[in-house]
Amino acid sequence: MRAIVLRGSPRRGGNSDTLADHFIQGLKSTGDIEVFDFILNDMKIKPCQGCQYCMTSKNNKCITDDDMHKIYSVFADADFVVWATPMYWGYMTAQMKTALDRMEALAMDVKKYWLDKEFVAILTYRHHYQSTVGFFERVQGYFRFRLNVITFCSMNKEGHEDIHVSSCKEKLEESYQLGRKLGLLRRA
Repeated sequence: MRAIVLRGSPRRGGNSDTLADHFIQGLKSTGDIEVFDFILNDMKIKPCQGCQYCMTSKNNKCITDDDMHKIYSVFADADFVVWATPMYWGYMTAQMKTALDRMEALAMDVKKYWLDKEFVAILTYRHHYQSTVGFFERVQGYFRFRLNVITFCSMNKEGHEDIHVSSCKEKLEESYQLGRKLGLLRRA
C-alpha cells in the first residue's frame, strides 16, 4: 500500500502535522506501507497558470516544470491521500491550495488518478473549517474517492488561547484509529 501526505502548514510540528503523524502510525500498524511525505512549504510549486496545456498534452502533463511533478509521480498509485492543513481565514493554507489547484492536470483521468482512493482531510482551526470540507464533498461525487475528515479546534473556548493537539489524547487516538481502520479495510 502507498500513502501520500500533503502537509499544508508552513510550521513544522503543529497540530495538522501531529494529527497526520498519528494517522500514519495507525496506518503503518496494519502492515507495510510506503509513505511519501510532502512538506508543501519547502517545495517549489508555482500556481496553476490556467493555460490548459494539461487538457491537450499527451498523458495530461502539466507544462510547468517544478516540484509538483514529484507529487504527480506517486499520486496515481496512492491508496491514501492525506491533506493536512490548518485553516487560515476559514480555508486551507495558500500552500495547500496551490498544490490542489495544480491537481487540475490529473483531473482529466478520473480512473487513473482518483477512483477509489481514501482521502483523509485533517483540518485544524480556530473558528471555521467548513469551507474546506465543503470543497471535498462537492468534488467527491465526480472523482469518486472516499472522504474521511478529522477536525481539531486549537482555540480554548474559555481563555481564547491556542492549545496544541498533543494535549488532547482523544484526538490523537481518533487520528491513529482512523489510520488503523482504513489500513485494515484496504487489506481486507
